[in-house]
This record gives sequence, structure tokens and C-alpha cells, in this order.
Amino acid sequence: MAVLSENRGNFIHMDTEGKHIIFFDGDCLVCNRFVQILLKIDRNNRFLFSALQSDFAKNSLHAIPKNIDSIVYMSPNGSFIKSEAILNICKTLGFPYSIVYSLKILPKTWLDTAYDYFAKNRYKWFGTSTSCIVPTAIQRKKFI
Repeated sequence: MAVLSENRGNFIHMDTEGKHIIFFDGDCLVCNRFVQILLKIDRNNRFLFSALQSDFAKNSLHAIPKNIDSIVYMSPNGSFIKSEAILNICKTLGFPYSIVYSLKILPKTWLDTAYDYFAKNRYKWFGTSTSCIVPTAIQRKKFI
């Protein structure tokens, strides 16, 4: 799998310049909870969200393998998956969440191994999302 990183290419084929888009697993309970938390703490309204299962994601993420089991974060600084996505989302949120970005000093292989282990077991540990949140009118504008 190609590493999505700064200056290694934009994997979104549409006019999204300057936007921060988070693609998440819409069936994952943990992923949905993460999005709900981001909706509350994103005071600067930087993030837009799209489920990996959505038509938008399927039509936009051309260079991503079809069986991707990872969060995908596209920002003006580049595109990221797995641990890099989480770290860069936290960095974008600013203090105190940006403290998490200090984990970047660890080898990427370690971080991605931990991410993959969690991703592999998340359904077993937490289950799947059987219901959807009803976003407010303001929150609805943040979903693509």
C-alpha cells in the first residue's frame, strides 16, 4: 500500500483544496464515536466528514485500495492513513490535543502496527454501529 504523506500526492480527485476531510468507517462504532467527539471539539470548523462506504468516498479515493480498513485524512498539507491520520488530526485540533502528535517520534512501523492491531479487533471488542446519530443542522453541513 502506498504511504500517504506530505507531498506524496493528493488522493482526492475533486476541488477540495484547503479543506480537511476525514474519511471514516461508517460501520465502526469506535470510528463513529471519534467523529462525534471531533464534531464537539472542532471549534474552528476545519473538518468535513465522509464515511468510507459513501458514494463520495468511493468516487474520490481512487488511489486507495478498495478494502481499506483505515481512517483517511486529507488536509492541505497532504493525505494520511492509519496512525499518521490520527496524529495529524490531533495536531490540527491544536492544544491540548496536539500533544498526541509527540508520538510521531516513535517509528511509523510501531505506530501502524498498533493501529492495525486495534483496527483488526475493534469490531470484536466494541461491536458495529447499528444506529446513526442524528446530526444537528450545523453538523449536517460537515458531512459530505
